Amino acid sequence: MKWLFALILCPVTVFSFVLDPWYTKIGEFQLRSSYAYRYYPTVNQGKNPSSYHSHDQLIDLNLGVQFWPGWDFQIASDFSHTRRLNWGTQRFGLQLRYLLLDDVAGDLVSLSLGLQSYFVPTRNMRDVSSPYHAQGNIELGASVGKEIDRTFNWLYRFWGFFGFGFANRGSPWIRPLLAAEMNFHQRHKFKAFTEGYFGFGHRHRVNIRQFNGYGKIAHRSIDLGLNYTYLFKIWGSLGFQYTYRLYAHSFPQHASTFKVEYRLPFSLF
Repeated sequence: MKWLFALILCPVTVFSFVLDPWYTKIGEFQLRSSYAYRYYPTVNQGKNPSSYHSHDQLIDLNLGVQFWPGWDFQIASDFSHTRRLNWGTQRFGLQLRYLLLDDVAGDLVSLSLGLQSYFVPTRNMRDVSSPYHAQGNIELGASVGKEIDRTFNWLYRFWGFFGFGFANRGSPWIRPLLAAEMNFHQRHKFKAFTEGYFGFGHRHRVNIRQFNGYGKIAHRSIDLGLNYTYLFKIWGSLGFQYTYRLYAHSFPQHASTFKVEYRLPFSLF
C-alpha cells in the first residue's frame, strides 16, 4: 500500500531541486510532482552478480517559493520502487538559494548560489539504483545563465550548473549540468540538457549484494536529455522528458528514463 500512499500525497505534499538561475515571483509557490520510469540493463564494473538489471519507478515531489527578494527555498521528497526495494522514501531534502546577479533586471548574466542538504534512508544505501554516497549529504552549487528575450517574454535560455558535494562518509563528488531552452509562443517549451555525476572514491568494482552507497566508489556518468513542456494559461504546465545515459563507469549504464511532470503555481494571499 506504500505506492498508493505516495500517489495520494502527490497533489498536496511537497522533489528534484530546481537549479536554473531564474526564480519565480515573490510569494508564488510552485508545486511540482512527477512520475518517472527508468530501466538499465547492467551495472558497469558490477559483481556479485556480474549481470544485474532493474526496472525502477520514481515519484518526485517539490514545493518551492521565493520568500524574499533574491532568496529561494525548496523542500523535496522522493519515493522509489526498484528491483531490490519496494515503495518507500528514497530521499528527503532542503535547498536554499540566493540570486546574486539577475540578467532580467539588467545584469550581464543571472547567477545563483545554493546549498542542498538531504537525508537518504539506510535501506536505500543497499540498493545500486539509489545514486547517493551516504545517509547525510550536502551539496554546494552555482548556476549561471543568459536569457534572450523579446519585450517581456524570453525566447531562448542558456544556462549551466556546477555542484560540489560531500557526505558524512566516503569521498566527495561533482555534478556539472548544461542546458539550452526555447520558448515558442509562450505555450511550448523545449529543452536539451546534459548532466554529469562524478565520484572521487578509490574503488572501481561495485559489489551489488553487499552494496553500501557510492561514497567509496570512483563512479562516473554522463546523461543526455530532451524535454517538452506545455504551458497552460492558468493551471501551470505539463512536461514530458526522456534521458539516456551515454557513458557510465562503476555505475548503472545505458539507463533510459521517461518522466512526466506537472507544475502548479499558487499563492496563499
